[in-house]
Amino acid sequence: MTLEHLSKANFNEKTNSADQVVVVDFFATWCGPCKMLTPVLEKAADELTNVPFYKVDIDEEMELANQYKIMTVPTLLFFKGGKLVFQNSGVINRKQLESMLERLG
Repeated sequence: MTLEHLSKANFNEKTNSADQVVVVDFFATWCGPCKMLTPVLEKAADELTNVPFYKVDIDEEMELANQYKIMTVPTLLFFKGGKLVFQNSGVINRKQLESMLERLG
């Protein structure tokens, strides 16, 4: 599954889910580790249908990247109830992703 790309225009709407965790991948097309993380997130999005997964291209959405102080890519932001509840930089595997989601509940 291809993950939906967010822009400044729809970011708040998509991350303001009241009850569930929302995962946003801040990435760059030129980033090797980002390319490694993408299949992990796409497979998780296919299988974990209760968790919305999105992507933000830092080169296209510099204002969002600055707003969330993204200094390295890939960086995953986890939102719950519209609030940032966790942030993780670097490549992770499926087990680590599931562990993070389980903790954030």
